Amino acid sequence: MADVPNTRQASLAPILPRLPLLSSVEAGWQGITLEHFRYPPFETPEYSYANHKIAIHTHISPNLHVKRRLDGRVQCEQVLTEQAIVIPARVTHQVQWDRTSEFSILTLDPDVLSQLAYEAIAPDRVDLLPCLPQVDPLIQQIGLTLKSELEMNGGQDRLYVEALVNCLGIHLLRKYSAVPPTFSQAGQLPQSVLKQVTAYIQEHLEQDLKLADLSALVGMSTCYFASSFKKATGISPHQFIVRCRLQRSQHLLKKSDAAISDIAIQCGFSSQSHLTRLFRKHLGTTPKTYRNEVK
Repeated sequence: MADVPNTRQASLAPILPRLPLLSSVEAGWQGITLEHFRYPPFETPEYSYANHKIAIHTHISPNLHVKRRLDGRVQCEQVLTEQAIVIPARVTHQVQWDRTSEFSILTLDPDVLSQLAYEAIAPDRVDLLPCLPQVDPLIQQIGLTLKSELEMNGGQDRLYVEALVNCLGIHLLRKYSAVPPTFSQAGQLPQSVLKQVTAYIQEHLEQDLKLADLSALVGMSTCYFASSFKKATGISPHQFIVRCRLQRSQHLLKKSDAAISDIAIQCGFSSQSHLTRLFRKHLGTTPKTYRNEVK
C-alpha cells in the first residue's frame, strides 16, 4: 500500500501517473491544494495520505461506474452529480472506474480542521469519518468555486480562498466529524473595533490582506471575526475589501493618468485582468470605458 507523506507537494501524482490538468500548488494557498484531472479508465493501487482528500466529479460520462474500497468497505457505484467522497488522513482507499472521468481533488491539511475545532467547543482531537459518495451540494460548490478562481485569476485572491477554506472546514466538522463541534454564536463587531479594522484595510489595500491577519489584529478567531464583521456591515470581509479596492480604482482612474495595470496593483488586484473582471462584475463596465466617461 502506498503511504504518501504530508507535504505541500503531495498530490495524486504517485497514484495517478499523469500530472493534473490544473493545480494550485504554485498559487501559494495555505492549508489546501486543488488538482483537476481528466482520466481514462483506470485502477489505482490502495493508498493512504497524511492529509484529508475530498474528491468531486465535475463532468460525468454517461453510465460511469466505479468500484471503490474505502477503509475496508467495498462498494460498486454509479456516479451522480453533486456527490463528494471524503477520505480522511491515514484512511486506506482504492478505486477503479470504467469510463473517462473528470474530477477535482481537494487536499486539506489536518491543521486547518484542528484550528477551527480549537476555536469552537470541540474535543482536542478531530476525527473525520470516511464517507462513501453522497450528495453534498456545498462541497461541490466550494470545489467548483476554487477551481474557477484558479482558472480565472491564478488563485491570487488569497483572502477569498481563505474564506472558502474556512467554510469547507466548518462544513466538514459539522457533517463528517465523529464528534461534531458546537460553534459559539458571534455577536456584532463593536463600532470601535470595526473602525480599527476598516482603517487598517484602507491603509493596506495594496497588500495581500489575509483573514487571519485581520482577526489577529483585534484578537479574535477567524471564524468569529468573519461572522461578527458580516453582522456589523452586512457583507463579508472579502466583499468589503473588494468594494474598497474598486472605489480606490475608480478614484485613481478619474484623477490620475497612470496605466490601468499600475492602478490595479496599487489597489491590491493581482493584475489588470483581475481588476477588469471585478470592475465589470460589480460596476457593469470596464476600467478603460469608465475612465473615458469620467475624464
